[in-house]
Amino acid sequence: MSPTHVLVAAALLLLASPALARAQDDWGAPALALEHGKAATADASPVDPGLLEAEIGYTPSWNDRGGSLGFDHAEDAHQHALFGTVTWGVAPDVDVNVGATVGAIYDAAHHHDDGSAPKHGSGIGDVAFGARWRFLNLQERALELALTVGAVAPTGTHHDTDRIGLSQGYWSGRAALVATKDIGRATVNGELALGAPLSGDAGGLRSVVQANAAFGVHVLPWLQPEVELNYQSYLGLRSQVLAATAGVVAPFGAGQRVVVAVQQGVWGQNATQTTSALVAFKTAL
Repeated sequence: MSPTHVLVAAALLLLASPALARAQDDWGAPALALEHGKAATADASPVDPGLLEAEIGYTPSWNDRGGSLGFDHAEDAHQHALFGTVTWGVAPDVDVNVGATVGAIYDAAHHHDDGSAPKHGSGIGDVAFGARWRFLNLQERALELALTVGAVAPTGTHHDTDRIGLSQGYWSGRAALVATKDIGRATVNGELALGAPLSGDAGGLRSVVQANAAFGVHVLPWLQPEVELNYQSYLGLRSQVLAATAGVVAPFGAGQRVVVAVQQGVWGQNATQTTSALVAFKTAL
């Protein structure tokens, strides 16, 4: 993570410090419930009915360019994106969300099918929307299970001869089974997902299988370091990636939190090794 990212994270935490100071340190009667949200793994806890939550963040990513650990050799490439997501609790155990991005990309090795080879692109990204249904909530066992569904609409900036587009270029859908479990001060999340193109040219991609696992411990009521393993397999492209994520989740009020994390590709096949970072802030409206 660059010094700029560290400064942004520090500023967000300083802004949150008055609320953090009010949190009780007595774990027998904590001021805050355990935070289930993680950087790259979904959680099964929906937004309460009638509540609206908004999250904004910045996520840069860049190629490591090496060919080790099964990854392909790659030219220099990096991307910067700002995102926003709004989630609304529509009923007990059910919420819906919509999100969008804006960003910029550079890829020294990019080539279009028509032979043009722009290296830069910027603009808006695709719009994503979805829903979450928590179908099991065993409070005595601190266990929640949820089904999430979502879709991506190719509304973003498209390719042309002098720019790289920020849209995936086709409609896609995704469904996932998500579990959240509390173990004392620890929270464990698991996610199994299947995505697939719905219409448009996906370039030979048939489906995407994902498996994520996350573990965090509230060392304080308002501070949860967490680690994750994130796996994706792109069927039809014979591409696989295993990544590791490390970060900090800092809840500081009802529906409010800061997330700072870094993700590193640790093994791949027919894929480029990348590093990405995340700085995000969520609040209840």
